[in-house]
Amino acid sequence: MGEVTPVWGAADIVTGKETKIWSGFIEQHITSDVAYGIKQYIDVTGDLDFAEKYGYEVLLETAKFWTSRFEWNVQKQYYEITDVIGPDEYKEHVNNNAFTNYTAHWNIELALQIARHLKQRQMGLYERLDASLDLESSMKEWEEILPKIYLPAPTSEGVIPEEDRYLEKKVIDLTPYKESDAVGTLFHDYNLEQVNEMQITKQADVLLLLFLFENLFAKEIKEKNWNYYEPKTTHDSSLSLSTHALLAADLGLKEQSYRLFKEARDIDMGEYMHSSDDGIHAASIGGIWNATIFGYGGIRVLDGKLRIEPNLPNEWQSLAFEIEYKKAIVGVKIVGDKLMVSTDREVTFEHNGKSYTITDQIILLPCRNGKKICLTDRRKRHEKMAKNLHGFCNIGFSGNTCCLWGRRF
Repeated sequence: MGEVTPVWGAADIVTGKETKIWSGFIEQHITSDVAYGIKQYIDVTGDLDFAEKYGYEVLLETAKFWTSRFEWNVQKQYYEITDVIGPDEYKEHVNNNAFTNYTAHWNIELALQIARHLKQRQMGLYERLDASLDLESSMKEWEEILPKIYLPAPTSEGVIPEEDRYLEKKVIDLTPYKESDAVGTLFHDYNLEQVNEMQITKQADVLLLLFLFENLFAKEIKEKNWNYYEPKTTHDSSLSLSTHALLAADLGLKEQSYRLFKEARDIDMGEYMHSSDDGIHAASIGGIWNATIFGYGGIRVLDGKLRIEPNLPNEWQSLAFEIEYKKAIVGVKIVGDKLMVSTDREVTFEHNGKSYTITDQIILLPCRNGKKICLTDRRKRHEKMAKNLHGFCNIGFSGNTCCLWGRRF
């Protein structure tokens, strides 16, 4: 039997009574988390058979759940979600957790797009799903609710409120707790009710939102929220360090990213590795993989498009891995500032704002403007390099990137 969230936890340091764990009752963002995972699977694999048999139904049904969960705030004239727990499990019974509201909005918007698409292009499938889900009524509800959903916006300082009252709460010095080798030492001094009234975050919440929906937010907003929330995060969840390492890599914070990555790695491969005593610590290990491939390998699939933007730590000379993308086996090898991508069938990916379509392999080299090499000299140098790299047949330039196309590395 897999692990489930218990109803009761450790003794309350103040009352001496067991602490009730509300996550299993009101941590409802997991609904849109599942939807996000299904959408990613469809985008990465192109598995329309799965989508038509199972995936679309889940995406539509989860949107129906969110429609039932939103409440109309008469005073403020918007739909909101009250009494929830977001990814930050140290904030219970809060209103308008940013991650929950944004992902619920995304889930409903996606469902509306799917329903419209099926009605226009696949009427047979639409009618089958309409019979069980009443899509006609649901589409009207989604169209009505979407523009009126409250999405917490950045403050004048650029900080997205984690929930309605987070930014008003007490701030304490978390240094001794963040530097502790053990997790949860905060609760040697406070109970959860007290922590709920402090600006203390257990794990990535707003920062997780910025990672998953990076296209919605400018880099400046991401940096300001990183600077605000990371110092207030205890990383008491084993899933927190890897997510922060990943986002830090995206933001160019290489030293901080690698420090967090090593801490995440050591949870399961360090000196005191007891977290897997009762079985594989799958989620934590998956987080390390995410930090490696998504963070340092720079892999993303956004809106169905593959992007590769490596961010190698200074401590690593190279990184090589393979992924399967829309039935293609895509090999990625990063050596210093050189990116090599290979494939066994045609694939298109984006890199530094440019789109590349390859059928075998490509090498991308940054052209260093500081060396004062003119285009002709630089071209001759890379033509010579191409001759030395046996098997290459073409060379070209795209912006500040030199491109070598060929058959093998």
